[in-house]
Amino acid sequence: MRNLVYFDLETQKSADEVGGWNKIRDMRMSVGVTFSTQRGTYQIYSEAQVNDLVHELLRADLVIGFNNLRFDYEVLHAYTVMDLTQVPTL
Repeated sequence: MRNLVYFDLETQKSADEVGGWNKIRDMRMSVGVTFSTQRGTYQIYSEAQVNDLVHELLRADLVIGFNNLRFDYEVLHAYTVMDLTQVPTL
């Protein structure tokens, strides 16, 4: 069975608070949520668990979400050197 991972995150700060949309990484993750079709459950990640979230995304066969490439992954790039834009994403 393919592992489809539905993913979204919320940030601690808005674009206005960090000085504009060109500073997405500075918004910092507040919470990330995934649903894995392989697990059949939701997982909620706090900022302290961001490494676990990144590892789940890297193991996914496909990550599904809204604006993940431009926004969510950019937020996560503040926490990892992994290039999340290489993860298969819809």
